Amino acid sequence: MTPKKRKNKILPTVFLAVLCAVLVCSTAFVLILSAGKIEGTSPVPTTVTTTEAVPQGPFKVSTVTLGSAGDVLLHVPILNNSKKSDGTYNFDKLFTYVSSQIKSCDYFVANLETTLAGTENGRKYTGFPCFNSPDAILSSLKKAGVDCLLTANNHTYDTGAHGVKRTLAKVKENGFDSVGTRQTETDKKYLVKDVKGIKLGIACYTYETENANGKALNGILVGSETAKLINSFDYTKIDKFYEEIAADLTAMKSEGAEVTVVYLHWGNEYQLTPDHHQKNIAQKLCDMGVDVIIGGHPHVVQPVDLITSSDGTHSTVCVYSVGNMVSNQRRNLMGLKTGHTEDGLIFKVTVSKYSDGTVTVDKVKAVPTWVHLYSGTYNIVPLSKNLDGKASDLGLNKSGTGLSLAKGSYERTMELVKSGTSKCNKYLSSLPKPDEVLTPVTK
Repeated sequence: MTPKKRKNKILPTVFLAVLCAVLVCSTAFVLILSAGKIEGTSPVPTTVTTTEAVPQGPFKVSTVTLGSAGDVLLHVPILNNSKKSDGTYNFDKLFTYVSSQIKSCDYFVANLETTLAGTENGRKYTGFPCFNSPDAILSSLKKAGVDCLLTANNHTYDTGAHGVKRTLAKVKENGFDSVGTRQTETDKKYLVKDVKGIKLGIACYTYETENANGKALNGILVGSETAKLINSFDYTKIDKFYEEIAADLTAMKSEGAEVTVVYLHWGNEYQLTPDHHQKNIAQKLCDMGVDVIIGGHPHVVQPVDLITSSDGTHSTVCVYSVGNMVSNQRRNLMGLKTGHTEDGLIFKVTVSKYSDGTVTVDKVKAVPTWVHLYSGTYNIVPLSKNLDGKASDLGLNKSGTGLSLAKGSYERTMELVKSGTSKCNKYLSSLPKPDEVLTPVTK
């Protein structure tokens, strides 16, 4: 190899070595400057732009759905079908298909329209007109997902003072909340329940039957001491009821209640529309600031409505009757010309709470139910628009007419509640709510 060739080979190598050294020194100098290591210099400023979600206002911290269903009426045919060969009772099959709907709610309330007086005192289990049911109904309701039982209705005193007290004792023993009756006169007449950080204030009252000698339920004069333990009202002395409700609301709010719900046993049996008493009471409770009214007793579904206070500052969601949850009442057996006692309603109210403490009622939902009776068996079935694909899953194929009757029930109930439910939701969605969206900011 000649000297010239060797020189040409060396030059590129030297050039690359020098270039690398310059780059290394430059990089080191920049790093030193950025660290402020050279006297008289400052760290080299760096600019990094990031986008992340930062709360710019109140945001949602909790959402709760309150579910409510109607009357649990255990007529003799239901008792007979639920009796086992060893003489004990099991009511689980009543709730086989509806349990998922119940458990989808964060807190669920049903009306226990019977007494649990037991048989130790010589009583028998009975249906209409004076109900006395096995304690086993409680374990089935608990297993189905029910959290709270209403114990004030026109059948509360069917088995006298003993029945009132034993019923409530058994309800408590089985882990339920309850409202409507009390063990002692000094017990609270209402319930304030914290559900996922949102406090619900709940009251329950039943109408009284007329009796010149005092408070009567189901035509039975209530003993003076027991009368003090039952939340009830007299249509002819309605101002006294309003005074009691006002006191309840004040007490509930003093305990932190953020949403108030009043359950009322009222109205006329088998009528599809509310009477003037129901309308007047609903308006008054709205004026008093009640947020939600849920009614029962007519044994049929009645409409949902949005009531506005007289001064225009408050609105109340009201369902006049959620009908029966379960019973042996059948339109064809009773010769009814109005209403279908097999139809019922699960009424859901969704409430939200925000980081600034604001609580809002967001929406309502009506889920029709129907009592499917076949071969002596009773099932409460939740209904929806398209039942054809769900007939097997809901047990509707266990009778030849199950599917068609269920469709008819769905249409009847939706005809009654759809307009009012839409009216409520349109209003609730229009209300201003705290910002629950985190605003992206650049920093």
